[in-house]
Amino acid sequence: MIRTVSSSLPTFKTVKFQSGLNILLADVAAVSTGRHTRNSAGKTSLVEVIHFLLGADADKNSLFKSAGHDSHTFSMEVHVSSQWILVTRTGQKDKDRRIYLSDEHAAAVGLILDREDDGKGFISNETWKAFLGSTWFALPMNREGTIFEGKSAPTFRQLIGYFARRRKDSGMDLIEKNGKDQQPGSVQVALSYLLGLDWEIPRQFQYMRERRKHATALRMAVKEGELGQLFGTAAEIRPELARTEERIAILRAQIDTFQVHDSYKELAGQASRLRDRVTEVTFELAEADSAVEYMKKSFDAEAPPAYADVETLYRAAGIELPSVALRRFEDVEAFQASVTANRQSYLRDQIDETKRHRDQSAADLVKFSGERTEILKKLDGKGAFEDLIRLREAFGENVSRAETLRSKLQHAAALENNITQMKAEAAELELKLQQNYEQNEDKIKRATVLVDKAISKLYDDRTGNLIIESSRSGPKFRIDIQGGGNKGGIDMMKIFCFDTMLLRIAFERFKPSLQFLVHDSHLFDGVDSRQVAQALVYGKAVADEIGGQYIVTLNSDEFHSANASSDLPLDEFVNTVKLADDETGGLFGYRFDLKKAAPQ
Repeated sequence: MIRTVSSSLPTFKTVKFQSGLNILLADVAAVSTGRHTRNSAGKTSLVEVIHFLLGADADKNSLFKSAGHDSHTFSMEVHVSSQWILVTRTGQKDKDRRIYLSDEHAAAVGLILDREDDGKGFISNETWKAFLGSTWFALPMNREGTIFEGKSAPTFRQLIGYFARRRKDSGMDLIEKNGKDQQPGSVQVALSYLLGLDWEIPRQFQYMRERRKHATALRMAVKEGELGQLFGTAAEIRPELARTEERIAILRAQIDTFQVHDSYKELAGQASRLRDRVTEVTFELAEADSAVEYMKKSFDAEAPPAYADVETLYRAAGIELPSVALRRFEDVEAFQASVTANRQSYLRDQIDETKRHRDQSAADLVKFSGERTEILKKLDGKGAFEDLIRLREAFGENVSRAETLRSKLQHAAALENNITQMKAEAAELELKLQQNYEQNEDKIKRATVLVDKAISKLYDDRTGNLIIESSRSGPKFRIDIQGGGNKGGIDMMKIFCFDTMLLRIAFERFKPSLQFLVHDSHLFDGVDSRQVAQALVYGKAVADEIGGQYIVTLNSDEFHSANASSDLPLDEFVNTVKLADDETGGLFGYRFDLKKAAPQ
């Protein structure tokens, strides 16, 4: 339990708590207007102070390190190990990781103090968290050599977040998470531990998630080419490797049968020139054949003009040609016959010449082809020494590439097998989780009954269930209430039901355990005043049953509406300290939104 929360800050309002229900109200100051807000009154800050004194980290943006605060201390009287002790902490640099206690209180709970130069006694924040974890949640003070050694084991800070949810860390968004950055593994391990289930199974799920995350990142890097030299897919690598190995076999055979010819270069040059000459002669033969064919057609087409037809044409027209004209036609006809004869003689000579050239080309073709064939026979299976070197270089390159491909194939197969293996492990872990739930049916039933009881206290017209189920990703926890799911008042009451159940379970499992539950007013945002009243009454009943506390911060108007709806007078549980929304009415004695330095 918590008895007092105080500070060396002169304006800080020391808050004292009693057992049972404790309601800290934030009121509207007399000078307030409709534009004032109670968001700076200090309700949420009270939860932050409690967490600070329970070992929470204080980063550079923490209110405990802000100007004016870092030079002051904050203190809390807390009941632990059947003793009331006063612990103090400061945000001052180089001292913010120390928890200060008196010699008397340290001795009462078995803690050994270190000393500052002025003799002031302290323990490290890590020791303080380990001590609280051991006292309140049966965690080992020294984890070395226990199942709690290593990553993903439950820690005090993981667990305490469910008993004092922090709004600034989004601790009221989901029943199973007490902070926005809380990872699935942390949720599953912490809740399994609190409920008495086997928390090592969800730890194994977390290990598998980490492996899957690395494997996924690796596959993405392979897909995007960042690791193309090392990885690939097995389906892509195998055919490439097969082609490379086939090329190696061919090159090896060529090298094994290779003979070096001393005149290889000279003969290869001759063969190349003969090949070119054969090609040229082949084209010459084709051209000669075409020329002969063309000239034959021209020879056959040569003939004198048909002058008789001219005379016949004139006679048919009834015109008598004079004798002079007829003689001229005869002379021309004789001349044309002579020209034709000469043309035919010329074509005959050209045809004969082209045939002789064609015959010579044909003979050259046979000769050149034969010479080239003889040279190629001499070079068959042989080569120049430089060619052998090139073959060996190509062989070495392909052997090296094959080794690289085999390595890539091995990596790809290992990656793919790992993913397949993780799927199998997930199924196996899910089965183990189901078996564990069967073995711990009584514990799940106890948690379910406590949630049912809380729901029945809040609602007459609604039912709900606590669902704890196994899945391929680990245990899942949720509460279903009719009409919920829209981030409204019913969803906030799911958190209330869940937290009160955890308080009862923790008290029953870890005696002596922590005996308090702290809820910020934001838990009741959007909740009907009747349900707020019932929640306060039920929270009191739970606190009374375990001899502990239910600490609630509320706005005054919300409280008055709830009080009017309650059969139990709630006024007597209101803290004597009243917070207000004016400049000096807040927990720290000034409004944070006014950006004033804290009083010295």
